[in-house]
Amino acid sequence: MEERKKQLETEEKIIQEKEQVVKKEFKEFWQVAIDFIKELFNIRKNSDKEFTRQTILENIPFRGHTAWLLIFSVMIASVGLNANSTPVVIGAMLISPLMGPIMGAGFAIGTNDIDTFKKSAVNFLVMVTLSILTSFVYFKISPLAYESSELLARTSPTFFDVMIAFFGGLAGIVALTKKGFFNVISGVAIATALMPPLCTAGFGLATGNMHFFSGAMYLLLINSFFIALATFLIVKYLHFPVARYLNSVKRRRISRIIYLLAVLVMIPSIMSFLKMYNEEIYKRSATDFIQKNIKYEGSQIIKTHIKPDRQEMDIYLIGEIVPQQVLAEWKNQLHQNPLFVDTRLNIYQTADKTREIEQNLSEKLKGEILEKLFKENKEVLKNKDEQIKRLTDELVKLKQRQIKIPFKQIGRETKNLFPYIEEIGFGKMIQTDFHSSDTIPTLMVKWKSGLSKSYKRRESNKLKKWISTRLQLDTIKLISM
Repeated sequence: MEERKKQLETEEKIIQEKEQVVKKEFKEFWQVAIDFIKELFNIRKNSDKEFTRQTILENIPFRGHTAWLLIFSVMIASVGLNANSTPVVIGAMLISPLMGPIMGAGFAIGTNDIDTFKKSAVNFLVMVTLSILTSFVYFKISPLAYESSELLARTSPTFFDVMIAFFGGLAGIVALTKKGFFNVISGVAIATALMPPLCTAGFGLATGNMHFFSGAMYLLLINSFFIALATFLIVKYLHFPVARYLNSVKRRRISRIIYLLAVLVMIPSIMSFLKMYNEEIYKRSATDFIQKNIKYEGSQIIKTHIKPDRQEMDIYLIGEIVPQQVLAEWKNQLHQNPLFVDTRLNIYQTADKTREIEQNLSEKLKGEILEKLFKENKEVLKNKDEQIKRLTDELVKLKQRQIKIPFKQIGRETKNLFPYIEEIGFGKMIQTDFHSSDTIPTLMVKWKSGLSKSYKRRESNKLKKWISTRLQLDTIKLISM
């Protein structure tokens, strides 16, 4: 028994020693991993503070060459936005010297350098004024100053723009603290897009569109503020020497003011982001509903237009006419979804068979048309002569209702007069409001993406008047997409 006890004690001791070895090895491994991670993300070791300071101070002023470079880059960006050319806009952002005053402001706050901050603020105002004035002059004299998609993209900032500006600013100042990484600043200038908002603001002033001006200026404010904030945070993290002693109370007060401003600047962009998010949820749910429920044999969906802001769904059908009871059932199914309680469902149907008639209206098929009409009306008409007369009248009416359009010629004329039309179609549409139906000639127009609602509405009215005169139509409906 004694030997057995000693054996168990020995085995337990061996196990404890092994556990100690494992713990020690694990601790050493964990320490090595932590040291590796620290070394991997350590930017203090290779930072050149004096180089960073000199570079930032040198890029703050807007004088001489820098001022002309700014003007030229603004002109290039304005042309690119006007022509809806993304590569041209990117090229303009590559040569623009806009980052200097913004990073200078963040650096000055981080180092408590009041003189540098004043210098940065003055040059920032000069930069903004000169850029907006240049773009204003361009768009004022440009004969092609229309609301392109590139311009529209700079009028509704979201929380995404906040993140881009902040992380872009971090990338810029981190790169600037190490010699040889200054070329990263060009990439930051492109990512944060400082130039396009200034040009868009000039466009808004030139055209009297205050929505464009305010949206673009807010985007510029977001980009500038969060680039400066990122610079401030990295400068504080790397412990750049301050210009003079700053007591802890004042330091905390400045930090609180900066963070409060950050929150205030972010609030409108967060609201815009939430609105965009809710609209996307609405569109996805609406698309899913249409795919699952809007089905009728012999009828096909050719176009859907979902409008979250107006709580409407426009659905265009072609083929067999859907009965009123089916339309009512679709509407009832839609309103059962809590998301679509107040949504209005608009169904547009067309039974137009103009192309089919053009293909089949031959001498051979005239008899078939007459025969079909004869069979459909034989219970009503008793006299053979009356039958022939009625069938002949029906054929004449059918020919009269058939509108022959020289589409190639009309297409060329339309493209010359309205260059921003992408597609155009014509037909007879049966429209219902669930109480009555009406058949009218309908023109469907698909505009190029990026055009504003006001521009499409204005051009649609011109197109409607021109096509009515061109085709000699008393009544025509235009659907703009």
